[in-house]
Amino acid sequence: MQIQDGHGTGNQAQVNDEGRLQVGAVTYTSERHANEVEGQAYHVLFSVSATAANDCIFYMVNSSDTQAMIVEGIWLYVSAAVEVSVKLNAKGTRNSATALTPVNCNASSGSTADGTFENGVDLDGGAATLTGGSIVSMYKYIAETATHYVNFEQDIIIPRNGTLTLWSSSGTPTVGGHVVFNYHV
Repeated sequence: MQIQDGHGTGNQAQVNDEGRLQVGAVTYTSERHANEVEGQAYHVLFSVSATAANDCIFYMVNSSDTQAMIVEGIWLYVSAAVEVSVKLNAKGTRNSATALTPVNCNASSGSTADGTFENGVDLDGGAATLTGGSIVSMYKYIAETATHYVNFEQDIIIPRNGTLTLWSSSGTPTVGGHVVFNYHV
């Protein structure tokens, strides 16, 4: 059996004296592939000060019929002491939401993020029905903290109609930053 290059040049794969295939390979992460090849990597920016303790301040839902939304991490800034919680699958309507538009990280891609992206001072208040879900991550800040990256060691996978929300433990500080995500089959 021979392994040929598939382009009609007649080049064949080489096997070394240990029976191993010789290759020259370029590897890159799935994040890089989602960005460079598929044009499906995004940042969505937000900045808001909650009105009271334990308010939802950021909401996103994956609306893609075919692709999972992979959340890599979050850049965060807080202006004062606060606890920021990341919750999965809180469902319902939101109060006084402001629509956000994610930015594609591949300047040559014409793709747009397939979902709903919002921030607000009290997304779970008023006539909102936003409830449920599970806290997957929590960050406690004792004072103003410069922008820093929080990496999810296990990337968060959001299926179709799944949600990710951010919650602020206090109405005092501004919480801002951006969520880093991509779509992957």
